[in-house]
Amino acid sequence: MKRTAWILKLTSTLALLSACASAPPDLPKSETRPPEKFVAQDILQNLSSVQDVGIAGVRWWEGFNDPVLNQLVNTSIDNNFQIAAAAARVKEARALLEFSEAGDSLLVELDAEVSGQKSDRNNSTSSNNARDERRNLLGLGFTLPLDLAGRVEQEVRAAAANLLAEQAGLRAQIIATSTAVAQEYLSLRGNQKQLAMLKESVELQEKTLAIVQARFESGLSPELDVRRAETSVENLRASIAPLQRALQDSRHRLATLSGQFPGAYEQLLRPEGNLPEYRLGIPVSVPFQVIQARPDVQLAQARFSQAAAEVGVAQADFYPSIELMANIQIGSTAINSNPATSLLIGSLAAALNQVVYDGGARNARLNAALARAEGALAEYEQVLRVVTQEVENALTAIDASTSRQTALGKAVVSSKRSFEQADALYQLGLISFLDVVDAQRVYANAEQALATEQTNYATLIAGLFRALGVQS
Repeated sequence: MKRTAWILKLTSTLALLSACASAPPDLPKSETRPPEKFVAQDILQNLSSVQDVGIAGVRWWEGFNDPVLNQLVNTSIDNNFQIAAAAARVKEARALLEFSEAGDSLLVELDAEVSGQKSDRNNSTSSNNARDERRNLLGLGFTLPLDLAGRVEQEVRAAAANLLAEQAGLRAQIIATSTAVAQEYLSLRGNQKQLAMLKESVELQEKTLAIVQARFESGLSPELDVRRAETSVENLRASIAPLQRALQDSRHRLATLSGQFPGAYEQLLRPEGNLPEYRLGIPVSVPFQVIQARPDVQLAQARFSQAAAEVGVAQADFYPSIELMANIQIGSTAINSNPATSLLIGSLAAALNQVVYDGGARNARLNAALARAEGALAEYEQVLRVVTQEVENALTAIDASTSRQTALGKAVVSSKRSFEQADALYQLGLISFLDVVDAQRVYANAEQALATEQTNYATLIAGLFRALGVQS
């Protein structure tokens, strides 16, 4: 009884000395308050009411109403290996949490001993001097750590925060993959449209070239007009190969994003398809809602929480650790031919461990943990600002694209009319062929620019959902 009281008194004294030697540090805190609304809030408001058919939900890509796109996104979510790796990290984090939770649990160990010893005293051959000892023991050992400093609790908090971080990382990877698939598919359809328009322009200029060739052979046009027509045709034809290469690259990347090898989607994506138009409204959000929804913000929050818990773990090193140990053994022992004797052995002990001097190692670990917490907080603060910037940039880009499409649409109409008039005047011999070629070039460029901007607008819509943090 006196010995137990002495142990408890020593433990209390060491804990008090440790607490005095190292007071709990103050953790950094965030004082950031997000803006009440986006600078481009009116643009987002307009996008929310563009259509009357509904507002996009978590499966936002279905707003394009394209079965092929839906198939590609769903396949990528199921088969993408980066998503699979993120899911595996979540499993690992969950297992590590379970491991941490077992840190202060009772440990029970079972051991068995079967031994025998035979000795012949004085090297005599007489059986009376021989000793044959046999022992059978079965024991149970119990170890119970006493977490006086809260180390295990802090380790559990760190592991729980790590699990939240990995879950947020998984959601971020799903959003990133679905957005990448949608944008790549939209780019493919837009390039297919541009390629078709380019081929039409080549055919149109080939017809013009045939007319000029006929006029030259009839002596009505100079050879200069023929060469200009040929140059215009070949310049347009040279633009076909880069678009074909871009289409092939898109098919390869979509296959890779879906967990396939390049070539898997040749039959599905080689046929030309229309560039789908987004037909649902965009959810209206304010910065605070976006910050709550974005998985990268959640990841940064969890990493800071993990770092803060690791500060607590480092702080616990300054306190003593105690383990209560008990052991029970039952069995029997027998000597020679005497009857076996039953055994019951029990023991109870306490182990106390307190570091008195370590050359500053604990202080160094604590300072390192505090620095990691400061860094995690700084990264969190930066993520908040980057998130808001991404939404602002996406909204202004969409607004600029809308204005540009309006202007380009008018340019297409006017350039088409200009080309038709130039062609008619040239056939009447009222203008030179150079005027016709120039009108054709302007018309073709206007069509290509409009198609490019329409594709850009569709990909910007997909990017906006990623910026808003809409999850699948």
